[in-house]
Amino acid sequence: MRILSLRNELILITMLLITVSSVCSANTTSKACSSITYGTSENKIVFTFDKEYKCGQYTNGDWWVSVDSTGVLKLVGVSPASLDGLNGMELNPISKLTQGFDRRINGYNAGLDLKTPALIPSNSSVVKTISLIPVKGKKCRPCIKYAAVLTVTGESVIESDHIFRPGYFGKKKKTYSLEHSVFERLLSLPASCCSSVGKNDFNNISRRYQGVMLDHLEGWVGRSLHPVDSMPDYGAQIATDNAVSALRFLLDDFDPDKPSHKSALINYLQMSIDLESMAAGGVSWPGKGGHGNGRKLPILFAWYLFKNNDFLAVLDNVSFSEDEQVYFSEKIGRPLYGAKCSDKRYWLTTISGRGPRDCRDPYGFIDGGGHEIGGAYQVCCTAMPWKYTALVIRLLGLEAEWGNSSFLNYVDRWVNHGVWAAPDPCAPYNGNMNEYLKNYGAKTDNSCINGQGRYLRKHGTQKDAGNYRNMLGDQLWKAYRYAMNEEME
Repeated sequence: MRILSLRNELILITMLLITVSSVCSANTTSKACSSITYGTSENKIVFTFDKEYKCGQYTNGDWWVSVDSTGVLKLVGVSPASLDGLNGMELNPISKLTQGFDRRINGYNAGLDLKTPALIPSNSSVVKTISLIPVKGKKCRPCIKYAAVLTVTGESVIESDHIFRPGYFGKKKKTYSLEHSVFERLLSLPASCCSSVGKNDFNNISRRYQGVMLDHLEGWVGRSLHPVDSMPDYGAQIATDNAVSALRFLLDDFDPDKPSHKSALINYLQMSIDLESMAAGGVSWPGKGGHGNGRKLPILFAWYLFKNNDFLAVLDNVSFSEDEQVYFSEKIGRPLYGAKCSDKRYWLTTISGRGPRDCRDPYGFIDGGGHEIGGAYQVCCTAMPWKYTALVIRLLGLEAEWGNSSFLNYVDRWVNHGVWAAPDPCAPYNGNMNEYLKNYGAKTDNSCINGQGRYLRKHGTQKDAGNYRNMLGDQLWKAYRYAMNEEME
């Protein structure tokens, strides 16, 4: 078994060296580089300079290049070249609405596509993409295959193999170091708790988080920007991955002296740093079905390990799906599911089947989703990712920093009870759209039409149900959530 383990670690090290390479050898001492190469023969990005510059690698393997006495780096070429609105490149992306990477993605602005030759100032991030090949007659989602970040610094980065790459988003470049205290803050829960630990090994986690995850386009259109080779396109899978991977780091078989283990945590934290840079620049991941889930936890997890308040500060500045899709109802004194909608929108969606499918009950008695209560996005795309997210928060004692007890309590209720649909004093839809909407529109106090309940039969159904389920996450919940000394709802 030990031989197999060593073999796997050697394979991982080889993959990392292939994935990020240059004309220089990689070590802690800066070298002189006239070009930098990312990727493999299948996904290969080459940055070419006018001459040699000092260069080196951050702890995750990404490259930095320092400017010379002129104060700029002259980038004379990049391949593959941008052509016909594909394979775009940006300098310090700052917009959550527009992008210059791919014309097929919403918000495309050709003016943002950086052309060579170009003079790159210090403290800059050059983000280069490889687009998926267009297929005639078909839309792409996602549209990006691979992406890389080249960081231009004002001077050589000392011991850069212990320094994380600055976040790619925005003009302010902050660095964080990999101190031994980061590893010491992890928990050591017995890995023997769970039979599926081996299916979530650190080699797989390292590969999952290898490469830059472009995630700064806000709303559902953002999934088109997600590089296929670095991340899932949909938020529900992103959320499950981010939560279960964080849980995996908390088990006692994590060993930072093993390359695959250390690489997995480094790559995860690099994603967290990128997310912090986006949030600091005003990017939000709002409640849009399952699209925006999973970004808040990695930022909080990074705060827990780095103890740097930059991560904590951004949590209050932007919107996260987990906060927008759960609320505390004063009417019934418990948390319910659903994003804000007007009563008219709630009923239009219920009646027509078109529009947002996660609208909250405008009267505050039952879970949202209209006639799809308990289905649609509750079961589809939030229940399981939230379950594993809540477990990370409770295990690390971060309830106060998370700042939303309703979310945590809702998760417990879903796991132990399921849908909340009773008691409900509101009448169901009577089949006459015009009459129904007219009656609701006439009620100025935003109260419902009195009745015997809308979806009483669904009360208590779907207990602990949901897609995007992970066996390790479920086993850890069973092993540790139920053992916590607090009353379960």
